Amino acid sequence: MPRPSLREAIVESATTQFHLHGYNGTGVAAITSAAGAPKGSFYNHFASKEQLALEVVDRFADGMGLEMLSDTAVPPLERIRGHFASLAGALEVHAFRRGCLLGNLAVETAVDGPEVAARVTAFFDRWSVALAAAIREAQADGSVPAHVDADVVADELIDLYEGRTMRARTTAGPAGMQHLLDHALPRLLELPRA
Repeated sequence: MPRPSLREAIVESATTQFHLHGYNGTGVAAITSAAGAPKGSFYNHFASKEQLALEVVDRFADGMGLEMLSDTAVPPLERIRGHFASLAGALEVHAFRRGCLLGNLAVETAVDGPEVAARVTAFFDRWSVALAAAIREAQADGSVPAHVDADVVADELIDLYEGRTMRARTTAGPAGMQHLLDHALPRLLELPRA
């Protein structure tokens, strides 16, 4: 059986360590130690911790389920709700204690890691475009009122999600995510009350 790549092990370790301890609270030694790799091997694969963080951002972003938002086999409102429910489920796996890795990295790297912060911002922009497209589809099928500004609501949903993940870290409970799904989402999309 082939030996797993040290590079892969380092990326996986960094993802976990950044999520547990933050970008600034995680050193290269902690990443390589958790990966079972010699510290010197880090620089065979990455020029810096920031370069590693860029890859972590890309991989984590790929797992955020944006493809769910464009699955035309599912009605658009179900896609939007399902997307946020899936994200909430991923948070629940860690008892809501870790928050969103991308939001955490954006805050931590805004000053000292501008490339990382820019990469996260670029993902948030892609996320907003995908959400807005699903909202427009829901408008086209009549399930969301035509006057709702899809771009504004998409940004607000992302902001609410990121804020709720931060608050969930302090309460270690699902209430914030449930609020987003049951109250904020219907209110922003101006859905009829059940």
